[in-house]
Amino acid sequence: MDNASSIAPDDTVLRTAFLEQMRQVPGAVAIIASAQGENAGGLVATAWSSLCADPPMLLACVNRSASAHDLILATGAFGLSLLSAQDSAVVGQFAGKAALAGKDRFTPGLWRRGPRGQPLLESATVAFECVLEATHSHGTHTILIGKVGAMHRNAGAAALLYLDGKFASAVPA
Repeated sequence: MDNASSIAPDDTVLRTAFLEQMRQVPGAVAIIASAQGENAGGLVATAWSSLCADPPMLLACVNRSASAHDLILATGAFGLSLLSAQDSAVVGQFAGKAALAGKDRFTPGLWRRGPRGQPLLESATVAFECVLEATHSHGTHTILIGKVGAMHRNAGAAALLYLDGKFASAVPA
């Protein structure tokens, strides 16, 4: 038996190794956004997925330090827009690289509000408007469980992925 494998790594070493490993896992890039009246916010996320189809539900993980976190909880609803390969500029607006905050991140004409008032990106590969059904706090994040209501898609649009610190696109083989 290898002695090195039986020694627990230091938390810092483990965290660094974990982040390096996760860089190799492609993530579908989405904007998770919420709005309540004139107040709006959003963030870039790759930690999201479908949860079930009966009823249609999504799971999304949001860092509690994200500026939109509390707005999502207060609103009780959110929009999730899977970015298309042509939407990479939108990432900068929501990742803090463009010095924009809150509602200023939403470029007029590119977004619409779903029936429940949540922001959905018009050019998104797919977009879902969700009502917050449940939350679970774990580590640095809140896990959001959203019941899907309104949806739209742009057939044929290639999804934007994040892999090894770079953007890529997903197209059917």
